[in-house]
Amino acid sequence: MSDLRQQTRYPLAFQRECSLCLITFKDLSWIDHAAQLKDISVDGVGIESERQIDQGFVWFRDRVGGHRGGVLMWSKRAGRTYRAGIQLVQLTRDQEKFVQEQVAMVRSHQPLRNPEAIIATVMYSMSRNGKGRQ
Repeated sequence: MSDLRQQTRYPLAFQRECSLCLITFKDLSWIDHAAQLKDISVDGVGIESERQIDQGFVWFRDRVGGHRGGVLMWSKRAGRTYRAGIQLVQLTRDQEKFVQEQVAMVRSHQPLRNPEAIIATVMYSMSRNGKGRQ
């Protein structure tokens, strides 16, 4: 998979815990995950977790590389853990506000109203920025 990358990834000097939420493409379910940030590039980040994470839209609790969202492109077993690659997505202020409002509803135990709209927002942003290539 490394030969598919458009950018060089750099290992992080200090790996940190990363809390993220994911809307899976498979069934549009909302799942919270904890992972370790392992490496980063201009438009992507590598993570490691104790369990496999399905492909889907990722929302970081805290910004990663200046981004709040991304798309989990792949996940595979690596020994006792799982490695995954997330393509970071540049969202406009309005797009980020919309997604944050949806996340707040989920955190207050209200059902996610429209996961398709979140995914459409991300896909539009990716196509606008020419990042649908990984």
